[in-house]
Amino acid sequence: MIQRLSILLITLCLAFCAVAQSPVANRDAVLARIVAAQNPKAGKSIKYTFTQTKHSPLLAQDAVSHGNVTLTGERYLRWHYTDPRNHAIIVDGDSIYAETDGKKHQLAGPAGSIMRNMTNTMMSLTAGNGLVDEKVFSVELTEDASAYHATLTPKRRDLRRLMQQVLVDFDKKSCRVRHVKLIEKHNSYTVIEFHAK
Repeated sequence: MIQRLSILLITLCLAFCAVAQSPVANRDAVLARIVAAQNPKAGKSIKYTFTQTKHSPLLAQDAVSHGNVTLTGERYLRWHYTDPRNHAIIVDGDSIYAETDGKKHQLAGPAGSIMRNMTNTMMSLTAGNGLVDEKVFSVELTEDASAYHATLTPKRRDLRRLMQQVLVDFDKKSCRVRHVKLIEKHNSYTVIEFHAK
């Protein structure tokens, strides 16, 4: 009896989850709204605070950090960690910088190239552009009552080395990004919770 009841409850939960998220009806219109909401008007910036949680089997416990993000146009991103350490990554056009304790230096060579790939991907996702460039990701878009859910699978080889999949949630009213999960290899992932300022 208990086993049958458990099976019934699991079936009902699965049915509810299947109903709760459904494919987006007008995909192109929703993508256009999302991209427009992430891109600030000339001279304006979009600002978020964030909590980032890194999970890896190599870590004794999850690494949690906090900070803020400033996105100005499609060419400037400042990703500033405030806790547990104060440092920032800055993308300004084609240049990428690291800033620690107020000292800024340009990243070059292989380290700069890797960091540029990572930050360009985050910039693209935060700005919503990664959703519409079909050369970079294949995108599945679903919705529920409060959010749009994008499941991105990288197509480019350089991105496939960094991540297996990216899950991005956008608030349905504002279309602003609120949650990103980067699924990496070897059971590792990074979750970033965004809060608009």
